[in-house]
Amino acid sequence: MAPMNRREALKTGGVALGGALLLSSGILAGCERDTRPPAKGMLSNDQQDLVAEIADTLLPKTAASPGAKEANAGPEINLLLTDCYEPDAQQRLVKGLDELRQRCRTTYDTDFAKLPRDQRENMLRVLSVEGKKAPPGTHWFPLMREVAERAYFSSQIGMTKALRYIQVPGKWVGCTPLTPGQPAWG
Repeated sequence: MAPMNRREALKTGGVALGGALLLSSGILAGCERDTRPPAKGMLSNDQQDLVAEIADTLLPKTAASPGAKEANAGPEINLLLTDCYEPDAQQRLVKGLDELRQRCRTTYDTDFAKLPRDQRENMLRVLSVEGKKAPPGTHWFPLMREVAERAYFSSQIGMTKALRYIQVPGKWVGCTPLTPGQPAWG
C-alpha cells in the first residue's frame, strides 16, 4: 500500500463532503415540511391558512379598519369551529375547504391564496350563490362566512376599529340616533 499523501486525502475528502452536502440539500429542499407547531384545533395549519385567506377576502383591510388577517382570524376561526360547532358542521367546512382547493387548481391552476383579489372575490361570490340555493345547513360556505364574521367582530381589532366601541362601564344612553355611514355599536 502506498503511503498516504495528506494533500490528496484532504482534496478527496473535501470533494466527497461537498458532493454529499450538495446532494442532500437538493433532496431535502424537495421535502420541505411545515416547521410551525401544529394548529390548535381541528384544522391543520394549511386549512387554517386557507380560512384566514377566505376571511381576509370577505373582510378586507379598508381605510377605516384593518382586515381579518390583521385581526388574526385564522386561529380564532379554528378555535370557534373546534369549540362551538357540532362535528357534522366541522366536517362540512373541512370538506368544503378541500372542494375549494380542488376548484382553484382545476379552474386557475393555482392555490386560492395565490389568486389575485378579483378572482378570489369572484370565486367567493359563486360559492355564496351556491350556498343560498342549497338547503339550509348543507353547504359549507354560509358556515364559513358566519365563523369568519364572528372571529373578526369578536376580536379586539374588529370591536375597536370596525365597530363603534365604548368600554364598559360607561354612561347608558338608551336611544342614540346613528348618522349615515356611522359604524354600528358593538
